[in-house]
Amino acid sequence: MFAGPFLAFVRLLMRLLYRIEVSGLEKVPASGAVILACNHLSNIDPPALMSFVKKARPDACIIAKKELFAVPVLGSVIRALGAFPVDRRREGGDLGAMRAALGVLRAGRLLAIFPEGTRAKGKKLEPKAGVAMLAHRAGAPVLTARVFNSENAAKLGKIKVKFGSLMTFEPSGEDPKKDYLEFSRTVMDGIFAITED
Repeated sequence: MFAGPFLAFVRLLMRLLYRIEVSGLEKVPASGAVILACNHLSNIDPPALMSFVKKARPDACIIAKKELFAVPVLGSVIRALGAFPVDRRREGGDLGAMRAALGVLRAGRLLAIFPEGTRAKGKKLEPKAGVAMLAHRAGAPVLTARVFNSENAAKLGKIKVKFGSLMTFEPSGEDPKKDYLEFSRTVMDGIFAITED
């Protein structure tokens, strides 16, 4: 009950402060497991993306770095967005977060992730293999999305969010690690193929 009006308020703030434009939201599948993979420029990306995605898919979740949950106001916002924490500093990866992510997908829900694993700050970073591993283990397609200009959020610059296309992971059966890395790179290429205009 609380989440709906709160998310509407977040969308209103995004429109008022950042004149946000969202296009291609109709590409988000109405049901079933799907991974939403998006670039990551700033801490405003999760609310900019998810406040609109959850309008189309109320079951949507997002993985967010655990440090964000301790930030006043932002912590409450990302909880309302269905976020769960990942500890990026954990040696060998955060297996608890990976299990939670697989659970979300196996329940037929939407999971949003940032394949770069951190804010790129305008650079193109090497993606982590997690997006491919999740797609493989859950048998879920990946929908690309791209956020533009959120790195200028402090200056109240205009933010755009555009959705791309669906892709599926098809393992070669030879080298899973290589397959994961190649697919993750393909996902990032798909994200950066989305143009602003």
